[in-house]
Amino acid sequence: IDQPVEKYLPEFRGQMLTVEKNAEHVLLKKPLRPVTVKDLLTHTSGLTSSLPTGGAALDTLTLAGAVIGYAVSPLQFEPGSRWQYCNPGINTLGRLVEVVSGMPYAEFMRKRIFDPLGMKDTTFWPSEAQMKRLATAYRSNKEKTGLEATTVSHLTHPYSMKSRMALP
Repeated sequence: IDQPVEKYLPEFRGQMLTVEKNAEHVLLKKPLRPVTVKDLLTHTSGLTSSLPTGGAALDTLTLAGAVIGYAVSPLQFEPGSRWQYCNPGINTLGRLVEVVSGMPYAEFMRKRIFDPLGMKDTTFWPSEAQMKRLATAYRSNKEKTGLEATTVSHLTHPYSMKSRMALP
């Protein structure tokens, strides 16, 4: 886990760190050390969730495509220097699984996790029957006095569409 991510994903070589940013310029520098697998696992990588692709739903990309976007985007902070919840780090771990195992993430999860544990109803692409049992997502209401139902903004409907990426 102490290996640099770039050992497995060469697109991470030469990754930069944002030092200063304003409306007129962005100043970048090389980080003190590269992002490691441990940084991804512990949410200390500094990866940004803002992809160069704009506001498109993340699951319209491939896992490889999303990870290239993370790799070319400057880090927000020095790897290992602080904690910040990081979906991009988890997605990058999913891509590492693909590269090391030689199989798509969803297939790896099915063969190595879901099937051995007898999880026959677990999927990245729920059917209509499964959708009826899907948990509702909530967010704070405008007044911050309670919760209101919401959709998951980075997922494309219908969830059963196999062209959607299996998000780690």
